[in-house]
Amino acid sequence: MTTHRTSLIACVAALLVLTAALLMTAAACQQRRSSYQQAVRLSASGNAAEAYRIFDGLGDYRDAAERAAALAQADPALPYRDSQKGDVIAFGAYEQDGDAADGAEPVEWFVLDRIDDRLLLLSVDCLASRRYNAEPFASVTWEDSELRTWLNDAFLQAAFSPTERQIIRATRLRNDDQSVVGTDGGVDTTDRVFALSHTEALIYLHDDADRDYLGRAAASDAAATGQAYVDADGMADWWLRSPGGYPYAAQYVSTTGETAEAGAYVDAEYGVRPALWMDVSEAGDGEP
Repeated sequence: MTTHRTSLIACVAALLVLTAALLMTAAACQQRRSSYQQAVRLSASGNAAEAYRIFDGLGDYRDAAERAAALAQADPALPYRDSQKGDVIAFGAYEQDGDAADGAEPVEWFVLDRIDDRLLLLSVDCLASRRYNAEPFASVTWEDSELRTWLNDAFLQAAFSPTERQIIRATRLRNDDQSVVGTDGGVDTTDRVFALSHTEALIYLHDDADRDYLGRAAASDAAATGQAYVDADGMADWWLRSPGGYPYAAQYVSTTGETAEAGAYVDAEYGVRPALWMDVSEAGDGEP
């Protein structure tokens, strides 16, 4: 009799737990349904920002992901409009895992700064291993470097869709002389993608915490197949655009996050961390 009663109590308890779980699942489904319907109404009324936020948060619910993508296609800055300094965002895609067969991987970026409706982005990882310029012992400035050409041509085209390129700003860059011996930095340039300068590195990598978090950069699996130095922790040295101590040298940031002002020979391979200014205003002024 006691055993029968115990079994009956256990069955009732299990039934109550199952009922509670079903009620919770039903409530969650109802909440998702309600949120989805709200987002549809917001989108129809022209409130794309709030509609995108809800659709994006719904993940794989019904066609929420497709609706979020459509809103971002119409306004490519929409996913980033509320981004602030210190955020990490995904933008564009580039081959990083060394397996081209599975397609390009999303690129992650540090938001180094926000000025009005512009975001300064720096890739989290070194995305490539490349020379600053191929010819050894030849004077070169950022303006004429092969690295600049690659970033603003092959990389720009490969990493970003025409829609995404619309919100990448063409930006006037200062190219100062080397601060110790005065090596010529060349003329100012207008670039859409670039390497940080020595001055920018000093601003954004100004203390030990920033040098450790922002300055030290892992090499992607694809980049690690190149000739750039990668330490035991997977960190790589990476190029700055500023001149080194000689006309055939350029500065870099080491695996410790420290800036090397004397620089390295331009024909050596170092990691590349692209930087860019993103326009998150209502209408980006970039070109496809």
